[in-house]
Amino acid sequence: MALLALSSAADANSLDLRCYRLMAELAREDDPRVRSAGMTGAHYFLGRLDAADSGFDPEAEAGQESPPLAERETLVRRCGEAMGAGGRDFRALGESLMHRSGDI
Repeated sequence: MALLALSSAADANSLDLRCYRLMAELAREDDPRVRSAGMTGAHYFLGRLDAADSGFDPEAEAGQESPPLAERETLVRRCGEAMGAGGRDFRALGESLMHRSGDI
């Protein structure tokens, strides 16, 4: 059971790292909309990586290869889904806090 949990965590970290790399690359695009989305995504995944490993060094990732073009579309979708799930969690937390604030 513990091995399965470690494997799942490693898979999640691997996806977060791949998403971070992709988003950091998109943050350097000329199109301001793409650049803005890339910056937001890079910050999001950097936070996830830092939470999982406080010793994560984004500078060490700067020289890494970007994902092959054939994988980018799939990776963009998967990264977007991960960010969307995080957004739903934040909205649910906010709604919960709003309902509780009436009790204070």
